[in-house]
Amino acid sequence: MKNNHVLYFDNHYTTPVMVRGEGPYLYDEEGRKYLETCGGSISNSLAYGREDMADVLGNQARTLSFAYNAHMDSSIQHEAADALAKAFPAFDRFFFCSGGSEATEIATKIARLHFYHSGRPEKNKIIGRWMSYHGYTEGALAYGGHPTRRKEFIEILREDGHIPPAYCYRCWYSKECKSCNMECAYALEEAILKAGPETVAAFIAEPVVGTALSGVPAPDGYFKIIREICDKYDVLLITDEVMCGTGRTGTMSCIEQYGVGPDIIALAKSLGGGYFPVGAVGMKEEVAAPIIDNGIFPVLHTWTGSPMACAVIKKTLDIIHSEDLLANVNKVGTYFMDQLRNLQQRCPYIGDVRGKGMMIGVEFVKDKETKEPFPPEMKLGEKLYQKGIDNGLILMECMGIDHGKQGDALLFGPCFEFTEEHVDETIELLEKTIKDLL
Repeated sequence: MKNNHVLYFDNHYTTPVMVRGEGPYLYDEEGRKYLETCGGSISNSLAYGREDMADVLGNQARTLSFAYNAHMDSSIQHEAADALAKAFPAFDRFFFCSGGSEATEIATKIARLHFYHSGRPEKNKIIGRWMSYHGYTEGALAYGGHPTRRKEFIEILREDGHIPPAYCYRCWYSKECKSCNMECAYALEEAILKAGPETVAAFIAEPVVGTALSGVPAPDGYFKIIREICDKYDVLLITDEVMCGTGRTGTMSCIEQYGVGPDIIALAKSLGGGYFPVGAVGMKEEVAAPIIDNGIFPVLHTWTGSPMACAVIKKTLDIIHSEDLLANVNKVGTYFMDQLRNLQQRCPYIGDVRGKGMMIGVEFVKDKETKEPFPPEMKLGEKLYQKGIDNGLILMECMGIDHGKQGDALLFGPCFEFTEEHVDETIELLEKTIKDLL
């Protein structure tokens, strides 16, 4: 039931009140059991109820719970940064924050400050993509490109430019996948030239788009073109791996699967295992150098470099490595994708299944042949979530994926310990949920 003293994200319908988690399951105050398939907005890389994570939090709280970064450093921050440098060897410096919105916004500030302290303050624009999502803070909403999430704040958002998404199932250029000229990538050069190369600091993109497009990966070759364009015009490449990074898509950084490296990377969600609010921004030494030379990095939040967050980050990375969870992400993720595609063959309303590792999107259509979406007033995504709850299945609904106006999908991103048996249970409950509605 809703609490009268809480302002909720969605205040229209009732959500279950959870009291306990164990493995991939949650239990509400009435004792009902739910299979969690989306990791709380793709955040829970580790299963619920791990004693080792509880011990880390407890021990750190007893040792050093808080250290204000403007006044003091902490040894656990050093250890977390060292662990990140080992897990993400393409990056030399890391800045710690409290979540994904902070991480992406700080990433763009680093890009701007890099040029500011290099004597080019006019190089400050950030180009993004339509149908992307980088967070709910003002800057993140501005360079993010989800129309529904932007609409109530559009008057206060800075507009530096956006390009079309790399969305093969619904190509914005009406081209067929693998037979196009990658217009969606070359659009970046046009946007840079339109803005003026001397004014553009960075381009930001998700290698696999999260809730804005429900697990859409960039096509092969896309980021190589993007990297070449960025290099040509001295534009920094920022990859938003808040959702698709830290092992979620089968490798520690998702972008490495495309054979290129960004200049800056934003991390959060899976980085904390689902046990504490965490975020981090990684960058190459040459990106950080002008800022370090200046002496002051004018970005400071109260919980920057939190010892609690750093302890959780270090332990999460250790668990992913020591338990070989990336192997499970790839093995079970492949099985999950196969089973969803088998369901697609049986279900007349699943138009597309896509993703990488344990980040998989399922798009629903009224007609597979025409790809016609269900009408937005039907609110299919919301109904799938609600019916899933009735059936003991927690789903992540995505709505408005067709130009932000219509289109419904689900996004799956369970904990990395998910098994093939959990996948089978998910498919059984999902198929029942769909049949109950359609």
